[in-house]
Amino acid sequence: MKKWISFLLAAAIVLTVALPAGAASAPVFSDVSDASAAREIAVLQMIGVVAGTSAGRFSPNGTLTRAQFCKMAVVMLGRGSEEPLYRTRTIFPDVRGTHWARGYINLAVSIDLGVKTDGTGGTKLIRGMAGGTFQPDRAITYAEAVTILVRMLGYSDADAGMLWPKGYLDLAAKVGLTGGMSLNAGQALTRAQAAHIFVSLLTADQKGGSAFYNTLGTATQDVVVTDGNAKADDGTLGALGTSAGVYKTASGLVPASLVGSRGVLTVSDGKATAFVPTGIQKTVTVASAQAAWFKDADGNKYVITEPDKTPAYSPDRNATYTDVWMNLTPGMMLTVYFTSAGKVGGVFLNTGAADGAMVALSSGAGAFDAILDGASDYTIYRDGSKVSASEIAAYDVGTYDAVSRILSVSSAKLTGVYENVWPNQESPAKITVMGLELKVMPAAMDEVASFKIGDRITVLLTADHQVAGTVADSVVHAENAGVVTKSDGTTAEVKLLNGLTVSGANSSGTSLIGELVTAGSNGKGTLYVTKVGSFAAPGALSVSARTVGTVALSGNARLFDRAGRSAMKEVSWSDLTADTIPASKISYALVNPGGRIDALVFDNVTGDCYTYGNLKKGEPETGGEGDLSYKNNTIQVFNQANPGGTASVVCGYDFREGKPGGVAFAADGQSVVGIASLTAATGVKRSAFHTAADGVTTVALGTMVVRVSADVQCYNALTGKWFASLTDARAFSDNLSVYYDRTPAEGGKVRLVVAS
Repeated sequence: MKKWISFLLAAAIVLTVALPAGAASAPVFSDVSDASAAREIAVLQMIGVVAGTSAGRFSPNGTLTRAQFCKMAVVMLGRGSEEPLYRTRTIFPDVRGTHWARGYINLAVSIDLGVKTDGTGGTKLIRGMAGGTFQPDRAITYAEAVTILVRMLGYSDADAGMLWPKGYLDLAAKVGLTGGMSLNAGQALTRAQAAHIFVSLLTADQKGGSAFYNTLGTATQDVVVTDGNAKADDGTLGALGTSAGVYKTASGLVPASLVGSRGVLTVSDGKATAFVPTGIQKTVTVASAQAAWFKDADGNKYVITEPDKTPAYSPDRNATYTDVWMNLTPGMMLTVYFTSAGKVGGVFLNTGAADGAMVALSSGAGAFDAILDGASDYTIYRDGSKVSASEIAAYDVGTYDAVSRILSVSSAKLTGVYENVWPNQESPAKITVMGLELKVMPAAMDEVASFKIGDRITVLLTADHQVAGTVADSVVHAENAGVVTKSDGTTAEVKLLNGLTVSGANSSGTSLIGELVTAGSNGKGTLYVTKVGSFAAPGALSVSARTVGTVALSGNARLFDRAGRSAMKEVSWSDLTADTIPASKISYALVNPGGRIDALVFDNVTGDCYTYGNLKKGEPETGGEGDLSYKNNTIQVFNQANPGGTASVVCGYDFREGKPGGVAFAADGQSVVGIASLTAATGVKRSAFHTAADGVTTVALGTMVVRVSADVQCYNALTGKWFASLTDARAFSDNLSVYYDRTPAEGGKVRLVVAS
């Protein structure tokens, strides 16, 4: 416990990533609040072109001297290592041997760019003043800076014309160097403006056609930076994680501000030399998400035209939007990449892992002051819900994004036996609890090291399930509720309602597959499960208010539905067609330590736990050929996903041969736990269907309007084939039969459409 207290005291000061020797996190400057400027500065930090002024500041509005600009240009050209050779020369009377930039200035005026002009010899990178001086400490002007960078692109006085500076300014605009800038030629250049123009240099056209970044190494397009503290092949942290692989940087700096950016990566001798963001990209705060769209906090809607093909990146994997949309919670930062046509071409999930995280010592206001750096105007999201500071609880984990001014707080915890560690107990980078391997944040390593394998612990997790702290089970205990997904009597696997999956030897000795349980461990490598007993909901669920009785749901609350002992299906708010769900239809609620509900399990509220289609029997065990109903026979469901039928399963329920219906299969898939009959409406015209702006389709059946399931099955009765979509069925025929499972008041949906 003494070590735990020491850890919390350290956390109260600040928790930051400790990188190994040879790698350093590029500083994030406290006086740079603009996200675009932060990215541009990070680009130049990675190359080694810029650094801050002092005390963690960049001074973006400060001016830049001619000497400072010389150094930036020399480093960008890859000639910085030559600077010591030029320190002993005296070329200009006002650049004496004591001047800090004498080597860079002398080198800059000596560099021959090899571009011949009309009889004047090679083009120099920079020249002195007409009177023989250099004026190193005078602020550099816009025209002077542009002239130097144009020459770096391979152009000379002959290309720009003899009228200076107009010729150089016009040429700079033509080659894409000064886009977005509107300064007078003699105006002093600020440090932020210098960063912008240097980044523009990287993508500007050289004389000869190729972009300047090609001089820095082999370039790869459309790469996404996914991690600023990735593990390199040699096992050390501090590398640059990208969608194209993991690289150490040539400068040794890790540009955390570039995480989430998409652009061009240059690599030389196996090391990343530069990363240049390209294309249109925007970072937003998620308000809500569905399978084919999401909305940001400003109400803007982003439609995903091909969810299963649209890439979705995160620090852990490259996936698709279809794989990740259910993990998009309110308050999450999402970087969106757009195509040239303005459509969403990909996303990056900033899942909440930060370079530093802090564990709250106390509840309420002031719990995270140490990482807020004096900020006062910020928004708090706790478990995805927008909350006030009073709702912060002790042992919550917080991360702060200074650019978006969002404090993200997680109450996620996991209690179990400490089973394994990598690489060792003294430096625990990863630990295993109940068969689940978890990444330990560097600032939490000392605390984890105070525990031993075999101890019962509770790990305090960030929103993306990294370990930010650890306490003894006796101090904090988390209820690990979930569903048994695998069990053979000797081993068990439980998918927890918080999204984690734990496993181990089944010390309970019974198979509860498909059951809602709480999971724990009483020894290394073991898992015991206890079936959740009867549950009395504290009231009805108000879908619009997001409350069960008077208890509020967290913003990222997960919803599950099941029919009896059927496989549990995760559903979304949009799957609930009624605004009120009675308490009798709520099987379980998982309440977090803050008193909000993190998960709800329904009792067949949506009807989505059934597999719908045409039902057919296997060989009858009872009955004869003339029977219209069959009992204790095998059953198959034929639909678009299973045109040849699902696997035959023994069914102890009545069903009509060859008729539409739904089957709820047990969690183990070996039996049937329910049959859903469907009601038919015939002679429906294609014009009866309507799709709203939010993508929800309904059909008018007389005076009744019924929601169409997003997974509606569509059958061609004339050809005996299944349509790929409702659109195809409507296009084929204006004579449709519609089958729905319940009335709209009961939450019913259209499950099958037949064209004839």
